[in-house]
Amino acid sequence: MSRALLALLLVSLFAASARAADIDPDRPELTESAKLLRRGFVQLESGLAFARERRDGFAHEKTLEAAADLRIGLLHDLELNLGWEPLVSVWGREDAVRVGDVTLGVRYRFVEGFEDEPWPPHVAVKVFAKLPAMNEPIGTGRADFGVLLLASFELPNDFELEVNVGAAAVGQPRSSRFLGQAIATASLSRDITQSMLGFLELLFNSRQEEEGREYFAVNVGLVYRLTRDLAIDAGVQTLVAGRGPDYVARTGLSVLWR
Repeated sequence: MSRALLALLLVSLFAASARAADIDPDRPELTESAKLLRRGFVQLESGLAFARERRDGFAHEKTLEAAADLRIGLLHDLELNLGWEPLVSVWGREDAVRVGDVTLGVRYRFVEGFEDEPWPPHVAVKVFAKLPAMNEPIGTGRADFGVLLLASFELPNDFELEVNVGAAAVGQPRSSRFLGQAIATASLSRDITQSMLGFLELLFNSRQEEEGREYFAVNVGLVYRLTRDLAIDAGVQTLVAGRGPDYVARTGLSVLWR
């Protein structure tokens, strides 16, 4: 009897570990996956981010942001994304606490890869629009629009590479003009254990303000899958060159509903 119970416990633990890999959140990376949610699945990716940035001639500006991204699998190759910042707080030249912007996005996958196969990769395109809710000092008060090409590659030794390349039209404050911005990110990840994933990410954005500069940063972090439908994460992003936050610390929680 005791042996049967022990065997049942071991099988249950193995099954739980195997299922734990089901949830696969984008966060705390900024690179978005070309692997879409299955039809009828819903995933909420939420978290907090704390950033510090030195502004020319001013003390450090600090930002605390709560963010949530709702991903909805509409069809086999179509996913809807609804992003929102329910709270943004800034301390620096001006102090402000406000409700943040809303972002709408759609991902369409036009090449579906095979799991554990190096070729073909998953390839998708995402179009997005930011609906402005914040004016300065937090936001621009203007809408942004953009498009990204997403690709997810299975590499040898269980590594995965995800790449985003695209462009955005960034609305400028106190102006009717838009500034073109180039976007490029790449994230290399691997499962460290059956439940834990680690990643290294490179981020590049061209200037998003007329008097701004390009931005190049490195982001590293971990995702821990508590169950097949629940994951927690933590990551730290550091400025390498250009103008942007000196660092960003992120932590969050993701939940998958089937």
